[in-house]
Amino acid sequence: MRLFKRGPAEPEIDDFWAWWPANRDRVATAIATNGFDDRLVKDISRAVSTIDPAMAWELGPGTAAAHAFCISPEGNPALRPAALRWLADAPPPDATWEYHASKQPAPSLSGLQVGGATFDLGATRAIASWDAVRQREDLKLWNPGFPSAPAGVRIQVGFIFLDNLLGEDAVERWIGEIDLLEDPTGGRTPAELKAEIERRATEAAGEEHWVLSQRELPNGQVEIILADAALKRIDHPFAGRHAIIRIIAKDNDRWLPNAAEGDVLETEEHDLIRRLEGLAVFAGHTTAPGQRAMHFVAADTDAMRPGIDGWAADLPDRIGDDGPARRIKVDFETDMTWAFQKALGVR
Repeated sequence: MRLFKRGPAEPEIDDFWAWWPANRDRVATAIATNGFDDRLVKDISRAVSTIDPAMAWELGPGTAAAHAFCISPEGNPALRPAALRWLADAPPPDATWEYHASKQPAPSLSGLQVGGATFDLGATRAIASWDAVRQREDLKLWNPGFPSAPAGVRIQVGFIFLDNLLGEDAVERWIGEIDLLEDPTGGRTPAELKAEIERRATEAAGEEHWVLSQRELPNGQVEIILADAALKRIDHPFAGRHAIIRIIAKDNDRWLPNAAEGDVLETEEHDLIRRLEGLAVFAGHTTAPGQRAMHFVAADTDAMRPGIDGWAADLPDRIGDDGPARRIKVDFETDMTWAFQKALGVR
């Protein structure tokens, strides 16, 4: 059973899996005999580049199989759908090979050479601070090699340490701000940090991830924002479309909802969320003089249209009993990086 629908043609994924059967034993033999040469590395890179030229790859020990073949979008949300479709088309894992659409945790932390210097990743220490609103752990990292390393090298080592410790997806999902320290510090060992992240990942999100804030618009007016600060791009890899459904007060660009009108809008919003369940994810809303705008993310905004049209058709002409007349305006845009979250103040 396929996990994800494919487009009319994705020859790049088919090309890789057509190449793989004749080469899987060759790659496994090279791992066993330490027989990698430039030709084999180039052949693997060429095959992975048929998926996307920007896709990275990595070989490592498997969890159940002897070896793991991992491709990696390296944090690029535009590449993640291709990686997941590649994985969906992978052959069943066997004793020799298993497959992953992201870099997996390393079996152990060892020495790392970057920029001519060697770093003991196991000596890294972390001061961790959990942000319950964003559902992310902010980190301050220190390694004995940091004081003598340039800033760019420290950054590279910090991210490699986290990828090796937690795996690429866990880093993107659970790690927030990272500060790299030059001065020695205490803090959690790698094993303690991993246990902390795993513990946090099992906790229920609760309701505190909904954030109420406000900002001043360029015209000097104030906009009120309610947004889901814990909504994460990695959890919705195919949702590269942003939908904005606006309720606009006719002939009243200074209107703001009173308490009764706010209750009406909330009830209508919940109705729209229900109608779009399984098609779109609600990210929040903004309220500015004259309008309320609801924000959704989706993989296919065309599929949202019937639900939005039905919802709009059932709305009364006015907002509440004594509120203004209204009209509905709908806009769709491609937003692979979810840049709209910056405007909502949650990124």
